[in-house]
Amino acid sequence: MQASSALRGIGRVGILAGVIAFAAPAAAAAPQDTTPTEIAASAAIESVTLYPGRASVTRVARPALKPGLWLLRFDDLPPTIQPDTLEARTSSGRVLAVDFSSRPTADRSGTPEAKALDAEIKTLESKIALNADAAAALESERKLIDMVTLRTGNDATKEGGTDKLDLAVLDRQMTWVREQRARVGTKLRELSLERDELGRQLDAARARRAELGGGRTTQGADVLVALTEAGTPEIELTYLVRNAGWQPVYAVRAMPAAGTASVDYEALITQATGENWTEVALTLSTAQPTKAATPPSVDPWSVDVWVPPPVSIAAEAGSADRVYSKARRGTAAAPGAPEPMVLAMADASAADARAAELAERFSADASVGGDGPAMNFSIVRPVSAPSDAALRTRARIATVEGPATFVYQTQPLVTEGAFLRGAIVNGSAYQMLPGRATIFVGADYIGSADFAGAAPKQSFDVFFGTDPSVTVKRELLGRDQAQSGLFGGGLDTTWNYRGSIINGTGREISIEWIDRMPVSRSDKIQVSLPQSSAPLSTNAAYVASDKPRGILRWDLKVPPSAAGAQPFTLTWKVLLSRSKDIETTPLPEN
Repeated sequence: MQASSALRGIGRVGILAGVIAFAAPAAAAAPQDTTPTEIAASAAIESVTLYPGRASVTRVARPALKPGLWLLRFDDLPPTIQPDTLEARTSSGRVLAVDFSSRPTADRSGTPEAKALDAEIKTLESKIALNADAAAALESERKLIDMVTLRTGNDATKEGGTDKLDLAVLDRQMTWVREQRARVGTKLRELSLERDELGRQLDAARARRAELGGGRTTQGADVLVALTEAGTPEIELTYLVRNAGWQPVYAVRAMPAAGTASVDYEALITQATGENWTEVALTLSTAQPTKAATPPSVDPWSVDVWVPPPVSIAAEAGSADRVYSKARRGTAAAPGAPEPMVLAMADASAADARAAELAERFSADASVGGDGPAMNFSIVRPVSAPSDAALRTRARIATVEGPATFVYQTQPLVTEGAFLRGAIVNGSAYQMLPGRATIFVGADYIGSADFAGAAPKQSFDVFFGTDPSVTVKRELLGRDQAQSGLFGGGLDTTWNYRGSIINGTGREISIEWIDRMPVSRSDKIQVSLPQSSAPLSTNAAYVASDKPRGILRWDLKVPPSAAGAQPFTLTWKVLLSRSKDIETTPLPEN
């Protein structure tokens, strides 16, 4: 296929630069052939950088080329490509132009291959129809068996307790019913499996037939390369595609007895770009490649007297069919320009690598990088992700392990149980992004929760549900009301509480017991905590925020001996005082 006129024009720009750079210093040079040699580039996808909602895909071709001009065709680019993002590089020579193209496919509907596929499709459709007829017949037979079963049951009910009931006959009838049910069920299952397989074969045959039908257009890229010496250069084509993205997911495991926790940091990958990614070098990025890197400017706003515009006589119409064309960002490379950077590709499938070495290498955490606000995670293990919106592929980023501080939090006034909370430090160099976390205690699954994320070295809290080995109970021992003050002019209401904790973990545990007492909004009503078997918490955040709101918090150490009939006990008393003539809003019953 001949290169387009627009592309040949760009090729001439490149060859003129080459003539200037390489021609002998003669007064006149011999005419040069500026038509490049066109070849199809066999280029597999080798690396992908995945952004939220986009992906940068790099294909690499390694053709054996002689000196001269070469036009490499990269065919079958996906329909989700963003053409204006096309970029090419070569490890030797110069890239003179990169051009996007759409080509109609050849119509091969009359070939023997197409006729054979037509016959295959017709045969498969007939088999599927016969399968459906057989299944319908079996369904009718099953309804008949159901009627026989119902009739047998009715007859047995009517004749029950009489001489007419023949148990041997009834047993033979029921045995026949069971056998027929089993036979029909087995046949229906076999037909269902056969129908599924025939459907898969039909879909595949129709897809192959569609490839031969013509009328389609394929998208591609033409890369014009100038080489001054023979070799096998690496020619890379990079482009952005839509319908791809990733989101962080976590598995958080607590080991309270050991005082440790681990966080498995993974990426959930989705892509429906139209091309499969097979064993690619994957980089996850938090950047947004489709957003502007600089803020927009504010345009001035002027006002004037409105004048009607003149009637337009003609308008220049038409636009170039070619979407994007460039030669190293618009011009041919000048003589003496620096060589393009060679992309270093990791050969993860080296033939001489041993399985143990591969396993150790692929078990390593991702390397982290990035400049400014964006973070990049380079996944060590090659990743495969088919183009299927219904599939989710997981890629491991890192596992963060380390010590954790565990505390039980209980508020038996509103809910039962003691909730285990772990304070975990992100001891890695990884920015943990907000995402969804699956929670485990040891090997036991607890549930899932939203994770707010954590910066490197930052501590974060995770709740691990209730621990059945820790039992808490809150009791109101009594509510008393008595006169107080000189001549009995005051009225005191007293609540006496007791809390008990049974520690079945076998180790000392820390518990935050949270309760409440009334908060007075009038200087005529006084509320106090005159008695408590343990001091209230001195935690700075609690003292500043919750304590003024009447929230009570005790930070308790419960020994392993607080078990069975000897629980750990917490008691406290709340006192509310006011004049007898003061009527308060409703007071808590418990």
